[in-house]
Amino acid sequence: MIEQVNGHILAPKQATKYPATLVLGKNGMLTLSSDVHRGQFQLDQTTVTDPIGNMARHITFSSGHVFVSTDPQQLNQWLNIHAKKSWIAQLEKNLGLIIIATLVSLAALYFIVAHGIPAASKTIAHLLPDAVVEEVGEQTFSLVESMGFTESQIKPQRQIELQQLFQQTLDKLHQEQIVFSIQPSLLIYNSKDGANAFALADGQIILTDDMINLAKNDQQLEAVILHELGHVHHRHVLTTLIQSSILSVGAALIVGDASGISDMLVSVTVLGTSLTYSRNHEREADQFAALQLQTWYKNTDSIVELYQLLQAEHNLDIPDWASTHPDIDERIKTLRSDSIK
Repeated sequence: MIEQVNGHILAPKQATKYPATLVLGKNGMLTLSSDVHRGQFQLDQTTVTDPIGNMARHITFSSGHVFVSTDPQQLNQWLNIHAKKSWIAQLEKNLGLIIIATLVSLAALYFIVAHGIPAASKTIAHLLPDAVVEEVGEQTFSLVESMGFTESQIKPQRQIELQQLFQQTLDKLHQEQIVFSIQPSLLIYNSKDGANAFALADGQIILTDDMINLAKNDQQLEAVILHELGHVHHRHVLTTLIQSSILSVGAALIVGDASGISDMLVSVTVLGTSLTYSRNHEREADQFAALQLQTWYKNTDSIVELYQLLQAEHNLDIPDWASTHPDIDERIKTLRSDSIK
């Protein structure tokens, strides 16, 4: 039985609709009649849109003309019989394939987030020219005073001794063939937030008065310096900035318009993932310091003792998943293990 459907046809690059009829023949044969385009065509010579509910499926001919039916149900029924099923259409009707595709997609997403983005970010960070690194460091340093850092109250002679300790540590690293593309430097500040130390992108390491006073000896301070130099060596600050940028863009593309709820979802996604990356960087810096201490002193006692002092000083009960640093008990256990060689 020959079927006929009515509709309209759109000429290429035109918005004008022209009345048209389409005869649906056997074996996928189509006969089109209109004022702008006519002829017989095999269905496999056309492009048919995928089915979406009961919406009309469009048929595009090789000439670029598009036929749209006013009776979508009749045309869709005929196409369901004669048109080749796309892999998407087949997937939509196969629960097993849907589950497999979902699991594969989730596994791929996990691999990208857990391994792909960190690896790519680290590579980019190490490829950036020193001029960019210095600029990022200067921009960060300009915020130090606004974060509550003031002039150090440590006696000038003690500050000179600490600068000598810092230089001696760099010299020993140089003997171990560990070099830095940008020369690190030590800055000492007083901070209302207590004992702290951190590294900037350009190799500047900030040590607070309270951290200096907390340490029982210079070897513990050397351990702190080594940890921060580990961040500089691995370019963790730059890597974190790049990772956060990639995650922000990626999450915005997935969620869509980054406003309102979407903006919140993007922020939560980036924050949660960045916390994981930050903890991994802390572990890597710990490993850097521990390897040097083990080489120089045959033990990691100094950094373990300092972490115990910090633990007693702060006594913070923050869950691992919500912190930028790993649990301090975990860090102490790792640093004491025989695996550090």
